[in-house]
Amino acid sequence: MEKRREIDFANVCLCVLVMLIHILSRAVGALERESLQYAVVFVPWRLASFVVQGFIFLSAMKYFMKFGRGEQRLDYGGFLVSRIKTIILPYILWNLIYYFTLMPLGYFIFDPAELIGYILRGDMISHFYFVVVIVQFYLLMPLWIWLVRKARAAVLVPLSLIVMIAFGQYLAAGYAYNDRIFLKYIFYWICGCYAGMHYEKVMAFLKKYGFAAAALFVLAAASDAGLTLLNSSGRMYVSGLENIHIVYCSLAVAFIFAASLWKTGKIVDNPVFAMINRQSYNIYLSHCLVLYFADGFTERLITSSQGGILIMRLICCYGVTFVCWGAYDRVKRLKRAKSGC
Repeated sequence: MEKRREIDFANVCLCVLVMLIHILSRAVGALERESLQYAVVFVPWRLASFVVQGFIFLSAMKYFMKFGRGEQRLDYGGFLVSRIKTIILPYILWNLIYYFTLMPLGYFIFDPAELIGYILRGDMISHFYFVVVIVQFYLLMPLWIWLVRKARAAVLVPLSLIVMIAFGQYLAAGYAYNDRIFLKYIFYWICGCYAGMHYEKVMAFLKKYGFAAAALFVLAAASDAGLTLLNSSGRMYVSGLENIHIVYCSLAVAFIFAASLWKTGKIVDNPVFAMINRQSYNIYLSHCLVLYFADGFTERLITSSQGGILIMRLICCYGVTFVCWGAYDRVKRLKRAKSGC
């Protein structure tokens, strides 16, 4: 399959934004909600909160560019084996790393049953639930291929939206783990499936109407962040925020792909950008461990102020994570070059 620069661009943007969410999350939880400082960190935190939906859309798009169009037949057994190797095993490894690294610091008490529960639920670290969700979509891959080939987008896309809203806001609203069940994100997956099947048409549409997509994105971003901020700070009660957020997430994903078409060639070709793209999953799994140590180091040796901690979180999370995985990526590529692969 031809490598698509737009997909690389979207993948790196989402990777950087998910790191930003976790960098800002401590300040969002600690600052007074009526303060200006809270608004300054809350708005970018909220605007970046479409990354899970974006990754789900992107995953579906990539696979349906291969399997959905009939260019490559799905070998379900081989597909699952590859997902175990590239997704599940690294996920389990990083669960173990977090568990045994943070256990001496008092975050966990050794309990094998508890450890297995963390891995199955995806709640060892806050963002691990995404892996639990995406694995469910992978397990059902034959179903998605059959559905998308048989059903028209004009029917299946609205139906998936109805199912997602009904599940998330009504059927499973009181269930503690409803955010790690695939039905809560099925609309984005189905959209990604059709986008992958009709990739060239979708990109041509975004290229033609990219500025309109950008304008709608700005309007949705202002509405989502502004209304959520008012609601969160107690200044105004706003109903229907979940539905507003669905509109925002959908337009944010469209905007990233539209932006990828605006002379981003030099950005995509940048060595650091390319490294982040290759190591995005490792970065996703590991970056929160850096934040644990950055917080402890900052509070003990530098400052306990939220502003100082936030600055150190930015420096350490992006700097240390990218340097470490950049070194790993460099060594891996050198070994591959020497072996002639």
